[in-house]
Amino acid sequence: MRDGKSIKTASKQYGISPSTVKKYVGSALYKKNRRLVAKKSDNLLRRVRSYKDGIEIYITVRGNRRATTIGQYHSAIGRLPHDRSALLPFKKTRITDIYGKIHTLETNTVKIFAILERREDAEFFSIYSR
Repeated sequence: MRDGKSIKTASKQYGISPSTVKKYVGSALYKKNRRLVAKKSDNLLRRVRSYKDGIEIYITVRGNRRATTIGQYHSAIGRLPHDRSALLPFKKTRITDIYGKIHTLETNTVKIFAILERREDAEFFSIYSR
């Protein structure tokens, strides 16, 4: 909904009802001109995929800012075959999960490629757990 879609269109895209959206993400919405709009930032929980010490892990983070950082990290991993410096901005990036545990993102390209080779379909994956 941050890209201007209505709640009806956005919920239909994911196969859920607008009332379900309001139930689970209502705190991240506000009314503007009689229309529900997503706030710029939120404190919703997200379970996201990350890499640490050569293994794939799932962590639960609070807020879209941390989730955005992990999304940018995965985007950089996607650019690795063409741009070896893509992970440099994440060298010292730390993500704190909801339990207060600090996770340092894996930036060793050899370890990342090993993780991706162990995955069945590394090209098409979601950063969010199902």
